[in-house]
Amino acid sequence: MTNIIVLLTDQQALHSIGSYGSGICQTPNIDALAADGIRFTHAYTPCALCTPARASLLTGLYPHKHGAIHNTGTHLPFTPELIGQGLAVYPSTMQESGYQLGYAGKWHSGIINSAHDAGFTGYGPPDYGNCWESSEFEQYLRNNNLKRPEKILEFYAEGNPQYGYGDASGYVDGAIEATPSGFLTNKTIELIDQFSMVDRPFFMMTSFWGPHAPYLPAADFADMYNPQEIPEWDSFSDDLRNKPYIHSIYRKYIFPGAASSNWEVWSKVVSRYYGFVSMIDYQIGLIVQHLRDKRLYDDTLIIFASDHGETIGIHGGAFDKGAMAYEEVYNVPLIVKTKGNHNAGSTNHDFVSLLDLPSTFCDLAGSNNQSSHGKSLVPLLDGQGTNGREHLMSQFHGHRFPVAQRMLWWDKYKFVLNFADKDELYDLDKDQYEMDNLIDRSECSEVIDECKHRLLISMDEVDDTLGPQARHLLEREI
Repeated sequence: MTNIIVLLTDQQALHSIGSYGSGICQTPNIDALAADGIRFTHAYTPCALCTPARASLLTGLYPHKHGAIHNTGTHLPFTPELIGQGLAVYPSTMQESGYQLGYAGKWHSGIINSAHDAGFTGYGPPDYGNCWESSEFEQYLRNNNLKRPEKILEFYAEGNPQYGYGDASGYVDGAIEATPSGFLTNKTIELIDQFSMVDRPFFMMTSFWGPHAPYLPAADFADMYNPQEIPEWDSFSDDLRNKPYIHSIYRKYIFPGAASSNWEVWSKVVSRYYGFVSMIDYQIGLIVQHLRDKRLYDDTLIIFASDHGETIGIHGGAFDKGAMAYEEVYNVPLIVKTKGNHNAGSTNHDFVSLLDLPSTFCDLAGSNNQSSHGKSLVPLLDGQGTNGREHLMSQFHGHRFPVAQRMLWWDKYKFVLNFADKDELYDLDKDQYEMDNLIDRSECSEVIDECKHRLLISMDEVDDTLGPQARHLLEREI
């Protein structure tokens, strides 16, 4: 069995990675993993929200099945301890197969309280986990004679500083090592050293709090990008005409500070976001270099991914994620550097999902994950053709207020079923930035019917709780 390391970022847009086409944001260490591994171009999150996506990463199940359909927190209309009871999770399988389990970073899974409760050694506090205020982070700063950096805030997406810094942008005036990213890198290296002393394989997940807002790169990375050299997004002029009304609500009322800002303001926010990405990339480089120094790199399978993407100003100043089901939010990076660097530098265009990762972990551990909605990626990693997946579904159950959506990717099209709003259809080959909703075009009727048919099949296959409602809405239209 091989050692496995998962490097998971939080809310990272695909366009912020060099190997995925960014001509501005520098990610040399992520790009190096792509050069040594396999880059997936059509990887999607099962839900563009932290808790549902992370619970799916634990179980391989869609959110309607594991039950954590919203972000965890005491203000939510469900009781987290009642969610996910009796579900199989991959850490148990890995432990039974003899793996040592390590975790460092954001947990926020909803179905299990903390990484420790799931069987991991390391640091994975309950719920979202505010690393800045944790005793472990404070102890780390003291042990390494690091000064706690000051947060310098410049932009508030909600338009008012009184809401705190959670949706803000700026930088921290301090050393790279004195950030949560530096702390997690240090913890990861400690665990690798600990595990390498035992004659058993290890599974290590490092889950960075970033580049999720607040966008707070360290000073050395904060001014890495000149805002004037960041071109305006192609979709920034979108007036949302012929789009679902919920898009306007999210853009205008949830984050008014973001929606009312022009590109001059947004370009500076994006520059901070890119600085945050490059800072995390730097930390990834330290982890990879440590593996090389320990002579573990070649024999370790490394996965780089993000739980979901980020709007970061697209479509007229949208912020965060939510019911705007654009590619920047759902299409996620996925890079796999295999043991022995098999198929190095290759690109895979199959439809794959983060749901596939738990089955992949179990497959690598020599066990089957029969309950998963995903498929193991191991055959693709071994170069054994395609996975045979002609279409792929994702879900959304609401964020900040209830919204029901189902997304389907098929061929070059994306169809979005908005249960209480206008549906969407985009030709992603001709309309990369999803400016033109084709749902009312008569010439697209056959494509729309086919998408609806495939979506109903996908929902039936996983016993989707909204299947009957979807069938009622769609079959009368087909």
